[in-house]
Amino acid sequence: MPQPQQRVSNQNWLWLIGLVILTGVIQRPLLALTTPNGWQRVLWSGVYLLGFGVTVGLAAWVYQRISPRWQRLTRADWGMMVKGYVFILVVEQGLTWLNRVWFHQVSTANNQAIAALLKQGLLVQVLLSFTAICVSPFIEEFIFRGILIDGCLDGLSFWPPVVISGIAFALVHANSTVASWLIYAVMGGTFAYIYRKTGKLQSTIILHGLNNLLAMGILLWGLYV
Repeated sequence: MPQPQQRVSNQNWLWLIGLVILTGVIQRPLLALTTPNGWQRVLWSGVYLLGFGVTVGLAAWVYQRISPRWQRLTRADWGMMVKGYVFILVVEQGLTWLNRVWFHQVSTANNQAIAALLKQGLLVQVLLSFTAICVSPFIEEFIFRGILIDGCLDGLSFWPPVVISGIAFALVHANSTVASWLIYAVMGGTFAYIYRKTGKLQSTIILHGLNNLLAMGILLWGLYV
């Protein structure tokens, strides 16, 4: 008979898998925004935002059950966040160069998919930019750092959850080369490292939002310049 702790861990795995599936489903309404019917576009926009709202609320609720404490960031936390993000940027530049030279891919498959969506029009650009910068960082950090590390991998030593979190994060992003896969794996692993060191999920939510802000800014700049 499973022990209580094992049953809780199994439940957390089920929540994690369900939330990962849900994050894919809530993106689908964007594809319907190409319709010329104005009312249908308003309806699908509402469905899109509602889906993100429900998902972030559900993910927050699951994480709150696992780790109810929420502490302020210290100066040391901010210092670690800055160092971690600089590390991500340096590694990303190197892997992007490798991806371009070795695999002849200027941008990752994930960014290419986002760029294709942005070309659908201003409404998609506004909705996608808002969710990517302000909502997705919460959802993905709740799932791949909070729930995965604290809820599913609790009790392991320091490094295995960091590595597993990085791998899982890379797997849910579209990648077609080893270099592009490593970009997301290193990013996810670094976020996990910072979370393990600080114990404060807002540290990685902030960094994730900053990263998405930079990425969306570059993609939108490419559309209009």
